[in-house]
Amino acid sequence: MKDIVDNRRHISLGKKLSLAGLIVKENGIVWCAAFASYYAASAVGSRAFKLMDHIRRRDGVPGMNSRALNKAIWEAWDWQAGGEEWTPSEAWKTAIIEHVLRGYLPQGGQFLEIGPGGGRWTGELIQRADGLLGVDISASCVEVCTEKFASTGKAKFIVGSGNDLSGVPDRSVDALWSFDVFVHINQAEVERYADEFRRVFKPGAVGIIHHGSVGGGLGGWRSNLTHEAMLELLKKRGFEIVASFKEFTHDGVTHQTGLYEDVVTVFRQPAAAV
Repeated sequence: MKDIVDNRRHISLGKKLSLAGLIVKENGIVWCAAFASYYAASAVGSRAFKLMDHIRRRDGVPGMNSRALNKAIWEAWDWQAGGEEWTPSEAWKTAIIEHVLRGYLPQGGQFLEIGPGGGRWTGELIQRADGLLGVDISASCVEVCTEKFASTGKAKFIVGSGNDLSGVPDRSVDALWSFDVFVHINQAEVERYADEFRRVFKPGAVGIIHHGSVGGGLGGWRSNLTHEAMLELLKKRGFEIVASFKEFTHDGVTHQTGLYEDVVTVFRQPAAAV
């Protein structure tokens, strides 16, 4: 029953009243009362979201995406599902692994994962890496992953600040992976991270980041980062853009990279970087 509130204006008031009579006739009073409540609440919700988005853009407030809020939210999250609550289907996850993760990340080397959460992608990364360091703003995530992957003997997890990589040595990273994380990080913090990528990447290192594209305009707790801004801030720091896409085709099936027009951007430190 969920619809797009803005589309309702395509029906005139007179036609809406006629439709209301038909709806009552076919569904009864109780169903119609619930429908009316939904109709009113969704309209109010849509207007409230637009106001929130307007204020955030006008005044520069962080919305739901400040470092303090990100830390509080993911510290409080129940990670029993391991992050799979954001996986729309097994076919989608398999496609992400085979087409994106395996398609662009090297086999071997030192890997960095920003925001491992409950370890949704970490097991696959560990299989490819010689060693993996996971950095998460949430101490609870670090605890979950440390216990979950202890037996591998080649993974370490530390708590990060939410905008730097102070625990990561210079020129130590061959590959970076971060999924469903930068969608919640505002542009100012992303720029600080990009400065850190320049520091910790080895020449030729590859990064894959899943991020928002429209500055939070579609909801989903997305940050103020746009697709264009992400590409620009990476290029400004000398990174090469390998690929950047909202959808991809794997085994004849087209998949979206995320639920809110999210983007996967693949970038590389030039081999001749100094």
